[in-house]
Amino acid sequence: MSEIYKGETEILNLVEKFNLKTLKKSEWTHAAHLTVGIWYVKNYEKYEALCRLKSGIISFNLTTDTPNTGSRGYHETLTVFWAEVLHFFVEEFPQDSLLESCNRFLSSRLSDRKFPFFFYNETALMSTLYRSRFVGPEKQPLTAEVLKGFVE
Repeated sequence: MSEIYKGETEILNLVEKFNLKTLKKSEWTHAAHLTVGIWYVKNYEKYEALCRLKSGIISFNLTTDTPNTGSRGYHETLTVFWAEVLHFFVEEFPQDSLLESCNRFLSSRLSDRKFPFFFYNETALMSTLYRSRFVGPEKQPLTAEVLKGFVE
């Protein structure tokens, strides 16, 4: 397992900046999205975490002048997809601390930004339809059984 974060304080600072909308737009990377998602999944019930993530991303985008449109900003299908993957992962390794969860997940195949394409057609996933509402995967189901095949 790679050490992406050296300590839990780094993660908590990132989450706090996200929640307070003081995180710089340039710091809102793919890894930051996933790290914040892990924190929410570890701290809230599954659907409460998803609701908070969705509203947090939309409002963060508004704060950083990122329009939430049919081609930019918030993406419903990807947000639900990643929340499901993160929930699976946290459930798979319940003994992990926040630091261990973040480092383990970000070092895994599951965190690859192209991972959704194992489940979705890329063109369809990037469409306005998939951005505006959740659409389930067409290539294979997003189940624990399938996700276990990607865990080292």
